[in-house]
Amino acid sequence: MSKIGDKIKAKREEKAKGSNITQQNIEESREEIIAKGKKFKYPFQYAKHKLIINAIAIGIIAIAAFVAVGWLQLYRAHNTSEVMYRFTRTIPLSVAEVDGVKVRFSDYLMLYRSSIRSIERQQGEFDDSEDAKTEKNQYMRQALTDAEDYSYAMAKLAEIDKSVTDEEIDAVIKEHKTIDGELRSDTAFEGIVRDNFGLSINEYRRLIMLSLARKKASIELDVDAKEKVAEVAEAIANNGNDFKKVSAIFGEDKTVVFEEVMDVDFNNLDNGRAVMAAQLEKVGDVSEQFVSKNGDGYYFVKLTAKSENKVSYQSIWVRFVWFEEQMQKLRDENKVNEKIKIEIKEEESEEKPEENTVNDGEVEETE
Repeated sequence: MSKIGDKIKAKREEKAKGSNITQQNIEESREEIIAKGKKFKYPFQYAKHKLIINAIAIGIIAIAAFVAVGWLQLYRAHNTSEVMYRFTRTIPLSVAEVDGVKVRFSDYLMLYRSSIRSIERQQGEFDDSEDAKTEKNQYMRQALTDAEDYSYAMAKLAEIDKSVTDEEIDAVIKEHKTIDGELRSDTAFEGIVRDNFGLSINEYRRLIMLSLARKKASIELDVDAKEKVAEVAEAIANNGNDFKKVSAIFGEDKTVVFEEVMDVDFNNLDNGRAVMAAQLEKVGDVSEQFVSKNGDGYYFVKLTAKSENKVSYQSIWVRFVWFEEQMQKLRDENKVNEKIKIEIKEEESEEKPEENTVNDGEVEETE
């Protein structure tokens, strides 16, 4: 009996011991139950952090792949499509450097694409022939050269605390909006710009700004041209406005050019000379010096004949040479680093396309 009694007593003591519940036991038990229950209540909670990390990693890889493909298309394949142009407007890549000044890839593509658009409107779309590829390469080469010139011009203006103002751009646009004597509405003009150049009005303003930057840089920094035009003005006054005599005085100077033009329209595209001549009152009158619309130098104009809508005139052109000489010097010193290579044969490079500028002349109206 004693053994049975001992066992019963032991069980009672064990039971009493197990029933000794404390506040600490309750807290520990509750936390354990809650922790186990969360796994069933929130099955994705522990995977959420990992999902976020994976999403970020995939996004970074996708962006890197996008940039890599874009880089290859631009710098290796020379892709000039609309997609690549928009890509360069979003990501500020450079196509070249001029004495440390970065040249925007978007500026190069804008200049090239606007040139091609204008040519194709006049001559039809380029085909896949070798001649067409050669011609397009010439326009690529010219667009890249122009982009380099414009970027350097803006940098030189910044050095002397100058820039192209919105008012100067607005003045050019107002002139371009006047077509055949009629001022077009903003909507109509935007359509003309889009059809002629494939550009939005903001992109067109950028195109004007680049062209004006080079013009303004020459006006501000070409000291020799300033001195020469003063000499020419004095010679004109001392020789009774006889442009031929003045031309003979500067006959050996290649920066002073005499020209006689007969019977052209008032709005003839000649850097503003016909327009200036039409504003003179009588035959023999001479204009003040003015800067050509495309920024290649100063002009004096003498009216020699005038009818209802035609003029004849003589002109003396004092060329800007500083900027061209400065850019050539930088190229000779290998300070122009181009990141793309445009193959141009020697015999082809002699006949380069005209500089892409919208300062001279009017914008054609599409039918």
